[in-house]
Amino acid sequence: MSVLNEALNPSVPAMKPNNAEKPVVDVDMSPCKEEEKPRMISLINRLARSPIGLETLQIAKEAGFTFSFFDGETRCCGACDEEGKWIKLNPAKTDDKLVGTLCHESRHAGQFYRGAHEKFGVYDVRSELIMFRAMEADAQTYAISACNELRFNGDKGPYREFRAAYPEIEERFMDALDKTQGEVTNEVMTETFKGWYDQNRTKTVYEESYLVEPMQTELSNLMVGKEPSLNYTKKMSGKDIVAIAGWTKDGNYFTDDPAVLEKGVYVEVANTTMKSLENFFKAREALTGMAPDPSIKGLPTRTNTATKIKAKSYTSAKDVQGIKERIESKKQNYALQSAAIKKAVNAKRAR
Repeated sequence: MSVLNEALNPSVPAMKPNNAEKPVVDVDMSPCKEEEKPRMISLINRLARSPIGLETLQIAKEAGFTFSFFDGETRCCGACDEEGKWIKLNPAKTDDKLVGTLCHESRHAGQFYRGAHEKFGVYDVRSELIMFRAMEADAQTYAISACNELRFNGDKGPYREFRAAYPEIEERFMDALDKTQGEVTNEVMTETFKGWYDQNRTKTVYEESYLVEPMQTELSNLMVGKEPSLNYTKKMSGKDIVAIAGWTKDGNYFTDDPAVLEKGVYVEVANTTMKSLENFFKAREALTGMAPDPSIKGLPTRTNTATKIKAKSYTSAKDVQGIKERIESKKQNYALQSAAIKKAVNAKRAR
């Protein structure tokens, strides 16, 4: 679910770990290569020096997630998979960078453990925006909070890396922290959570990856006769997701009315995203007869500043109708051929 959030950071060699070190939290590292386990243990133990980091690791362990590194090249720093129950880190990134990433991904594991989901097309578009964004905002809130605890313990590298990669979130965090004389309160965490939504470019990239690209895949599948897989029917409120994403062992940290996540900048999409959404539902309706998702109506929009991302036009209504007719023709031909084969087989058996 957090791959893009951790992308586009420069690759540099990792520091050499202590091969004799043992993990403070005995997580499942069975998929991890033997030669990479010392480094993973070093990262786990470093994060565990933060109380927030320790709690997050313990919950990920309790949830049964495995810990390892990616094989081969990847643009992301880390990822957490709900279905496979794994956390993977990019071995090409610095340890300073991966400490915060490890906290972020472990927090996602806890979200899944508490009932969050990452499968696309289950919830309506508005609910997906509410849910996926809140999950990312929460994971980043935990990551910077843990990095801040490490910073005050003399380990400044992870916080420095976070600040460089996510300045909008760090600015909100520091502004809120100034008002509490350095104490990370629920109010500080709430403000930090909301800082995620200040990242317009990040929101646009997420919209492309978590909304538009799955829709493109869905249309491609529909055009070759496959059944619909994205229904966009279930609903999730701000209150629902905050109960999962704002959870702590001492109660929920989100102090605002959760309904705030259902409107304004919290659900706004780029103008190019909105056009892509409208085009998808129009094309899907022509192919399947399925009505468009009404939740996209009234979503606020912003100007897209990510110039490489354009609205997806898919196909014209005329083209879609032609594709639909070809699909039906192929289905009919297949049915006739199947019937003829079955008839011939039965005739042969009757001899």
